[in-house]
Amino acid sequence: MMPTRFLVALVCSSSLLVAAQAPRHLAKATQDVDPRKPFVGTWKLVSSTEVLPDGTKRPYGFGQHPQGYLIYDASGHMCAQVVNSDRPKWKDPDHPSPEEIKTAFDGFGGYCGTYSVDEKKSTLTHMPEVPFDPNLVGSPKPRSYKFDNGQLVYTGTEPFEEGGETHWTMIWERVTK
Repeated sequence: MMPTRFLVALVCSSSLLVAAQAPRHLAKATQDVDPRKPFVGTWKLVSSTEVLPDGTKRPYGFGQHPQGYLIYDASGHMCAQVVNSDRPKWKDPDHPSPEEIKTAFDGFGGYCGTYSVDEKKSTLTHMPEVPFDPNLVGSPKPRSYKFDNGQLVYTGTEPFEEGGETHWTMIWERVTK
């Protein structure tokens, strides 16, 4: 027959072992359902289009040949950079003219900050903290999203200067996880 003290110690030790394992198990379960997980990694821009109120299509925001990257990490931080790759180079790289600076500014968008995912609404929201455009600080940038054949597809709407709204789509392909 086992001494009572030994039996109590064995039960207590087993309980402590189970209790010690529970937080790791719960943390793993939480990780498995983290809605940010599918976004984590680096994404390269494939295409960027806009549909005007009359149905006409045109490049969205960054010219005929846009280039860009999105980087998402597991902690909820992100960076986005998109550029019009057809911007002219500066004649004197150390002293660009005012027009060259304007062209460079107009053909670039980027910021770093945080992001959150609402799976129920299929929206991802960027919260710029360090943007190229100072007016974006703290302004949420929501996007509807879906994953299609391994690509990340963002869509949204914007007011159109002549009335109505435009519908834009940006398609990204994964570079790294």
